[in-house]
Amino acid sequence: MSKAPLTPVRLAAVGMDQRQRNALRMLFTTQCNNRYVLMEEDSSEICILDLDVFGGERLWEEFRERHPDRPLILVSLKPGEIADAHTLFVQKPIPVNQLIAAIEQQRRLLSTRNKTCSQVESGAPHPIAKNNHQTATPQPGKKNTPRRAASLMSASKEKIFVGTSPDIDPKDPAQLTKVYYKPDHYLQGIIQQALNQAVRYNKNIAIEGPWPAIILDIEKHKIWVSAEERQLRPYCTVPDATLEVPLRIIEVDEASPIGRREFPIQAFLWQLALWASRGRLPHGTDLFQPIYLRRWPNFTRLVMTPYALAIAALWAEQPRSLIGTAETLDIPQRYVFAFYSAAHAIQLAGETRRAVDTLIEPPAVKPSQNRGLFGRLLNRLRGG
Repeated sequence: MSKAPLTPVRLAAVGMDQRQRNALRMLFTTQCNNRYVLMEEDSSEICILDLDVFGGERLWEEFRERHPDRPLILVSLKPGEIADAHTLFVQKPIPVNQLIAAIEQQRRLLSTRNKTCSQVESGAPHPIAKNNHQTATPQPGKKNTPRRAASLMSASKEKIFVGTSPDIDPKDPAQLTKVYYKPDHYLQGIIQQALNQAVRYNKNIAIEGPWPAIILDIEKHKIWVSAEERQLRPYCTVPDATLEVPLRIIEVDEASPIGRREFPIQAFLWQLALWASRGRLPHGTDLFQPIYLRRWPNFTRLVMTPYALAIAALWAEQPRSLIGTAETLDIPQRYVFAFYSAAHAIQLAGETRRAVDTLIEPPAVKPSQNRGLFGRLLNRLRGG
C-alpha cells in the first residue's frame, strides 16, 4: 500500500523582494520536489524573514507582534544568536541543506505543538548553523602547503605580490584589522586620483613626488615611468608616504616616452594594487558580500596571481563571497584577497548589491567528468 503524498509546507518570505521570492520558488520546485510552497504571510505556517533589508530589525519586531508563536527562520549575512523557542537563524548565503534542515525542524515543532501544547513548553529547537562561514582548521597538504605548480608564480614573486599572511578567523575583530589597507594612503591611490583628473579634464597628468618621474598619458592610455619596476616598488609599499602629492597638468609633448618605461594604465594600476595590498583588502570590504566580475580580465597584460583563473571563473559563473571563494577552491585567503584588490582597483570586480545574490549559497563546484588532455596535464602539474 503506497503512502499518501505529504502535504506541502506553506512558507512566506517576509521583507523579501520579487527576485528573492522567485529564487525560493525555483529552489522549492527544482531541489525540494515541491515539498514546500511559497504563500502570503496570512496563509503560511512558517515564515522566512530577511534581516538585511532596510528596517529588518523593525520588521522582525512587528512580525512577532502579529504572530507571537509562529515558527520563524531569520536569515542574515551577519552571524546571529536567537534566544527564542520559535525562531531559528541561518546565515546567508544560505546552503540549501541548511535551509531545508531549518524548515524541517520548524515543521516538526509545528506538528508537535498542534498535537499537544505541553510538549512545546518542555522542548525548544536547537539553533541551526549560527555561522556557515567558519574558517576550516588548517590541515597538512591543504591551505598551509598550497600546490606550488598550480600557483604559476615563484615563491619570491608570490611574496612580493600576495604576501605571506595566514588565513584569519572572520569572526575575530582583532584578526579582521589585519586584512585591510587604505589604497588612498599608497601610490595606488594617487595614481587613481590622477586618472580621475585626467579623464575629467582630458589632460595628461604628471605625478610629482619622491619617486621616479611618472606621467599619465590619457590620450594614449599609457603610464610613463622613469625607472625599472624594482626601483619603483619600494615607493608603492609604504603607507602615508604619498599624502599631499601635487598633480600637475601637462601638455601632450611633455609626455614623450624617451627614457621612460611604458605601461598600459589598467595593468599599471593592477600591479600597484598588488604591491600595496600584499594579500589584503581595501578598507571597508565586506568578507561575506558576494563578489561579481564585470568582465573577464585580460590576463595577457596583467600580473597573474596564484589561482587567478580559478577565482575569475568562479565569480563569472555566479557571485560568491571572498571567504566562500577561498573555502570553495580550498586555497589561502590571501590569494582571493589579492586578486580582488587588483580587480577592484581597475573596476573589474565589486560587491553585488542585489538581495537575491546573497540569499542562496551557490552550488558546490563539481569536477568535470569529461576531461581533456590539457586538463589531465594541468592536474599532473598540480600534483593530482
